[in-house]
Amino acid sequence: MSLDSFKLGTTDRISGVEKAQSMANPYYKQHWIEIDAKRHQAYDQILAYHPALEPLLRPLNLEPGLTILDVGSGPGHTTMELARRVGSSGMVVGVDLNADFVVAASRRARANKLDIGFVQSEFPPLPFRARSFDRVLCKNVLEYVDSAADTVMEMTRITVDGGTVLAIDSDWDMLALSLPERARQRSERVLAAAKSIAVKQPKIGRMLYSLFRAAGLKDVRVEVFSGADTVGRAGPMLKASFARYARDSGQIADAEVIQWLRDIESAIADGQYLMVLPQFVVRGTRDSRRNE
Repeated sequence: MSLDSFKLGTTDRISGVEKAQSMANPYYKQHWIEIDAKRHQAYDQILAYHPALEPLLRPLNLEPGLTILDVGSGPGHTTMELARRVGSSGMVVGVDLNADFVVAASRRARANKLDIGFVQSEFPPLPFRARSFDRVLCKNVLEYVDSAADTVMEMTRITVDGGTVLAIDSDWDMLALSLPERARQRSERVLAAAKSIAVKQPKIGRMLYSLFRAAGLKDVRVEVFSGADTVGRAGPMLKASFARYARDSGQIADAEVIQWLRDIESAIADGQYLMVLPQFVVRGTRDSRRNE
């Protein structure tokens, strides 16, 4: 199979979803279009595949020969793990908004001798034909898209009858970051400022079940994973993402953000740091009776 066999041609039409043509992007989208070298380096660490992700991916029921789409594939680390699972008889495609991610992920896949097609595109809509993929994965992306509902509908459209759609996403209103009392009010201000501009839908985790049902998916199942970080594993994300978002919001002084990062380092060193960010894992099956 080739990548072209999945992509839409110039005369193909996607029904039910219209692509926005605005020239100016809101922050939640633009900060994924423009990523400087330092942030790319940080995301390579933050978005690396780790065996701890295995319970989140398990609902895909991966096996050799499947066709998989990774929606919002980023630097491609998880996409490559999917390719290893489906083998040479399968086909994996990644789609991402950021052109540099696509270039870097393609280079990384070639270096690992994995045949993966990466596509640069905004979404929704997704630039693929209906009923193209056995499995469609979207991990920690739906909080940033213009319309999560339209994106889930698109993920359903491109899934084969009986195929699996899997979304994994945070619920930012359930984020717990515990620091010593003296630092808590500052931390709450920083986090509130960051969330105010960084995500389109901070409550996306709890919304996934209803979005899947509205898209006509059947056998929708929900799991929630909430491992506790007590050693600072989330440090790179807090520094590269949250600190930047808070600064860019204009709602909080740079000096406070710098002090917040120092508070976190101090709390980790003193054994007083705790962070929990629940991950909702929602799986659904495309109904073979569904009409386009």
